[in-house]
Amino acid sequence: MKSNQTPNFNPKNIVNNITKLTENGLKKSLIASNGNDWDSVVALLDESEHVIGREMSVNSHLNAVMFSESFNKEYEKTLPIISNYYSEIGANKSLYEAFKRLKKSNLNKQQKHIVKDSLKGFELSGVGLEGEHSDRFKAIQEQLSVLSNQFSKNVLQATNSWKKTVSIDDLKGYGEAEISKVKVGDEYVINLQIPVYIDLMTYAENRELREEIYRAYISRASDIGITPKEFDNRNIMNEILELRLELSKLLGLSNYAEYSVQSKMVESPEEVIRFLENLVDLSLSQAKKELIDLEVFAGHALMPWDLMFYSEKLKQKMFDFKKSDLKPFFPESCVLSGLFSTIQRLYSVTLNEIEQECYHNDVRVIEIKDKRGSIGRIYIDIYARENKRGGAWMSDFQGLYNDSLPVAFVVCNLNSPKGGKPALFDFDEIVTLFHEFGHALHHLLTKVTFPCAAGISGVPWDGVELPSQYMENFCYERDVIDLISGHWETGKKLPDDLFNKVIASKNFQSGLQMLRQCEFSLWDIRTHISDQDTYKILDTVRLKTSLMPIIDENRFLNSFSHIFSGGYAAGYFSYKWAEVLAADAYEYVKSSGGIDSKAANDFRECILEVGGSLDFMQQYVKFRGGRPKIEGLLKASGITI
Repeated sequence: MKSNQTPNFNPKNIVNNITKLTENGLKKSLIASNGNDWDSVVALLDESEHVIGREMSVNSHLNAVMFSESFNKEYEKTLPIISNYYSEIGANKSLYEAFKRLKKSNLNKQQKHIVKDSLKGFELSGVGLEGEHSDRFKAIQEQLSVLSNQFSKNVLQATNSWKKTVSIDDLKGYGEAEISKVKVGDEYVINLQIPVYIDLMTYAENRELREEIYRAYISRASDIGITPKEFDNRNIMNEILELRLELSKLLGLSNYAEYSVQSKMVESPEEVIRFLENLVDLSLSQAKKELIDLEVFAGHALMPWDLMFYSEKLKQKMFDFKKSDLKPFFPESCVLSGLFSTIQRLYSVTLNEIEQECYHNDVRVIEIKDKRGSIGRIYIDIYARENKRGGAWMSDFQGLYNDSLPVAFVVCNLNSPKGGKPALFDFDEIVTLFHEFGHALHHLLTKVTFPCAAGISGVPWDGVELPSQYMENFCYERDVIDLISGHWETGKKLPDDLFNKVIASKNFQSGLQMLRQCEFSLWDIRTHISDQDTYKILDTVRLKTSLMPIIDENRFLNSFSHIFSGGYAAGYFSYKWAEVLAADAYEYVKSSGGIDSKAANDFRECILEVGGSLDFMQQYVKFRGGRPKIEGLLKASGITI
């Protein structure tokens, strides 16, 4: 039976370990470069990738969720070592030739696809470069890895740097649950952690306080605003963008957007822009009406710190419920057990918590089994806390390989237990949890045993978000709501009237939300096409996508980690692209019998189990019977055209 699922959460001598592992990996790559069949080339490289990947993953994870200056100092030393290792592998011409020989050998369908993708990977890694161009390419990759880590570090430290003690009168509009989050002894302390920030922007009637925290949040990691200037990311951003452009030109490409789409399903940056601009055109009139309705309701023109506050008030009036009305029905224990039951029904697996000592008491370990026995584990770390990177994500510790089962880390920044109450989740937080578990299931349900294509590995970036966004849809099914809800005091399920209101309000302000995501995506792809100042590009994009005033201190990009440290550069459009697939897939499954149907199992077999071992769009067509259409996304989003 496969095992080997326990990460070492107390790593020692990480620089020395990474050095030894990469040196050994380079030795194996030299042997592989003389190989002539699958076992002597790919299998040998997979062995190195597995052990190096495990070491890198746990180090990166700890640096994100248990940040300390001492560990980060050592972690930063490993980044050039890792970058140089992959640069050496990618530029190894003999190894490239070995893969070309392998392409002509007797391979199965999965192996052929992996070899094809590997050859493209070599070409994007500069294997065709010589001399000083090759050296420069490697140097750029090393610099980018260091700069990305520094960007993320600055955002974390800037976020943690701001706190403000307020009075209970300042928190008028708060409910008991919101107050418990900021009560520290006999004082009330607000900060820029996401759960606290969102509460204040949504509920605080004190407009001056909303403005203050908004200005602090939107100007983080910049040269202006309230947070320390030492964490300013602007020069880092500029250098990252310049290096990406230079790297692309070394490969004979015009810009980094052209480089990025080489590994995605889309054909060109222009195709991405057309797709996004079409969504903007289709959403704009509805978004304008939504904003007019909101301003009429508020009785005055709105500033950015008013949007969430009055949106929540209008939503309450239109649908006769508050966000906080839902929260008591969604204690953590019910949400997790219901999520696990939903996954069991979808994919015929069971999820159970097991006892294991981890890096923090917040962490839970979930074992997943099917009829064959254990198939993997998920380590979930879902509460917000200081010294933990903001946002939500899934990362993989290891894939399915030899005696190793898949292991994933699921990280969120959700509400934690406060004031003697269990953690009570906002509905949006539940959707986030379902989303990240969709990623984790993509990783764990794989049947591919090659690390380079198992789980999420090798999946085109504009397909990675399909399983996660597909999972979100199930949060809105009555049967699933019954599984994930149970009032923390009475145990009662979410009443029908509240459920119906949730469904009715699902697409509240969907036009504005669509514009916001398209704005991010258009800025991202256009920034990576042009060498113009990135904030000027954002200003140009906002002429069509932004309907609200933009304050002078807005430095949102300085903390946009997805683009500058999270792997989504010239790929943020993937969220919207994958939403088209997810809406289409969910509608098909729902119309074909739903959660317990053959269609649901087909999704597992055609998408989740094959990972990156086959052409992603071909697999989607095999599952669905045709290519997805944008109309499904518009329908799911409640956008009428």
